[in-house]
Amino acid sequence: MKISYCFVVFATLLLANGNVIGQRLSQKITPVVPTKLDPGSYDGTWWNRTPIRLIQTNLRETDALMNTDAYVQSMVDASANVVMLNVGGIVANYPTTLDYHFRNQFMKGDLVGDLVTKLHAKGIKVIGRFDFSKINEVYADKKPEWLYVGTNGKHVHVNGQVHTCPNGGYQQEYGFEILKEVITKYPLDGIFFNMIGYTTSDYNGTYYGICQCNNCKKRFHDETSMTLPVKADMNDPVFRRYNTFKKTTADELFYKIGDYVKKLNPRLIINTYADAGVDMIRDESSSWLTNDYEWNYSGTDHVKRVLGSYKDKTPSNVFIYFLAIPFRHIATSPNIGRVWLLGNMLNGAPLDFNVIGTLVNQDDRVFMPILNDLYGFHKKNEPLFTNLRSVSQVGLIKGSEKEYRGMIKLLSEEHVMYDIIEPSTIGGKSAPRPLQDYTTVIVGDVANMSDQLTAQLDDYVQKGGKLLVTGFSSTNDETGKPMNAIRLKSLGVLPNYELFAQTKSTYLQLSATDKKMLGTSIFKDLDLLMLYSDFMKCKPSGSAQRALKLVPSVRFGPPEKSYFTDTDITDAPGLISNVYGKGKTVFIPWRLGAQYEFKAHHGHRTLFTAALQTILQTTGNVTTDASPLIEMTHMANRNGTFEWIGMINHTGQIGASLREPVPILNTTVRFKPTKPVRILKLMRSGTSVTFTQANGWVQCIVPKVNDFDMLVAQYK
Repeated sequence: MKISYCFVVFATLLLANGNVIGQRLSQKITPVVPTKLDPGSYDGTWWNRTPIRLIQTNLRETDALMNTDAYVQSMVDASANVVMLNVGGIVANYPTTLDYHFRNQFMKGDLVGDLVTKLHAKGIKVIGRFDFSKINEVYADKKPEWLYVGTNGKHVHVNGQVHTCPNGGYQQEYGFEILKEVITKYPLDGIFFNMIGYTTSDYNGTYYGICQCNNCKKRFHDETSMTLPVKADMNDPVFRRYNTFKKTTADELFYKIGDYVKKLNPRLIINTYADAGVDMIRDESSSWLTNDYEWNYSGTDHVKRVLGSYKDKTPSNVFIYFLAIPFRHIATSPNIGRVWLLGNMLNGAPLDFNVIGTLVNQDDRVFMPILNDLYGFHKKNEPLFTNLRSVSQVGLIKGSEKEYRGMIKLLSEEHVMYDIIEPSTIGGKSAPRPLQDYTTVIVGDVANMSDQLTAQLDDYVQKGGKLLVTGFSSTNDETGKPMNAIRLKSLGVLPNYELFAQTKSTYLQLSATDKKMLGTSIFKDLDLLMLYSDFMKCKPSGSAQRALKLVPSVRFGPPEKSYFTDTDITDAPGLISNVYGKGKTVFIPWRLGAQYEFKAHHGHRTLFTAALQTILQTTGNVTTDASPLIEMTHMANRNGTFEWIGMINHTGQIGASLREPVPILNTTVRFKPTKPVRILKLMRSGTSVTFTQANGWVQCIVPKVNDFDMLVAQYK
């Protein structure tokens, strides 16, 4: 009999009664030795749902003097199987013959040709990096019609380079000549484009405004009969139309580039910071000088939204090694870098790492042992990261940034397995799962919605789905035009609402009736919630139930005057629950997620879990008593060979300090596998785990989680 693994990375929903984990299970299993995995193939490509370990080297001009043998060996030592390196655009690292392509003045011979040959000899694929956002000043003066023009009427110069415009001849035409020269000369495996779209700021963050070049003016007028705006203002219908113009023209250019590249070489994959016309969707986990704290869930965020939205594209979320753009030569904290890469790996996405220069010539090498460790672990366990799908019963539709981040924090801390879905992909051919696959969908302040999307969400509920909606969802059309109405019919509220703007000293009061609806025990010591958010005063309709009452802007000083009375309490509800068709909704007409992202208050967390678990009765396939500082994921092999639940240890952080994670001991995990389990094994620690199994559920204790672990189960 063929034996397979079940990898389980721990995560899930803590049920409201809290006693599920403690149930007595009947059958105690003794671990045995696991056997070889057969993950199968996803779609026959080398890049989609495959175990990729990418290293990107942003080569400086002076790196042309490198020892190429040492460069290649460093990639072998780091267990990389894909390398990205500069080929052309700002600087040509090969002997170009084109008139307007600046050749690296430090290069002797053919750097690109040498590296591609040697990397391929080691079985390492090569993605060529191009940057058409800027052109050398030597050529810019000869081709001003190619250039971006700021609202001050001037071009943008930086370190001898000048910004180009996506509607100018360089990006629309001449860049294709560069691509043709390279693709016909070198056997690359992929193409990456840097700084795509409308680049309106320089490296110092200085903003120069909407491009005012003649190409942009003419094209915008030809398509809209409008005059190009000079100010970014979402209240201006012309600017909203310009936003649409930017997206459609950028997408059109990338479809055009993609078609051109594939015609020259159908085997080449395209990687960049866009969804249109690409195979690998690029994003970055990086530090910024403007951040007070790093976004711990950056890796998870960026890869989940691609994996949850596209079955024919894969994420390429890169950990940017340097601390910030103005400090390119030192590294960010090795501990947040570890977490970001684990966010990629334990969601089944490629590992991706970037340095300025090469791995050999870094001045800050503290992270390098961690890089080698994680990439080495991934290489050793490649089958576990092959041909995967998520095992999540909750879908999170991406909305406004702070709401979205707050929801990610809440779901992760409560160990709810979830996917992230781009609104524009719902119902599309490339969507990996239909909405009906999810028992619950969260719509977190998705203000901009087409009529089609609102109808799809209402239909989802009508057929039995559960919907948790927050903020100003569905109040704008897809372009951002205010519709001044709540357009989701399933929410059980009248369309019209009155805006109560965010202000200090505002609360939501919980009555005894509210607590009965939400859960008396969890709210027994909580009568008020902070509200520091815009709020929609809306009216429930039909049999919809209401909870929480708005207490607006009460006095907060001096202490003797800091009180409110019954007359200050309004009837405006802070939560509405509704039955719609066979399904159910909870509507929170304010930004709950953004509140949690802001202060991570226990009251907001309690309301979230009450809405999700008590009212909507959301359940999952995993329960645990894990610390909220352990992030969990749940993946399964499409070949039916294994499934896994992974654990990332987020301890070690105090404020801006990012220290080594503290081991977390004796975590109980209970999960419902696809098939009966024969073996459990922790992959990071390399130890077998005893477990019990009954009624389709498996339970075990994970003795210790250091930086991360994966619980492996082999099916009977």
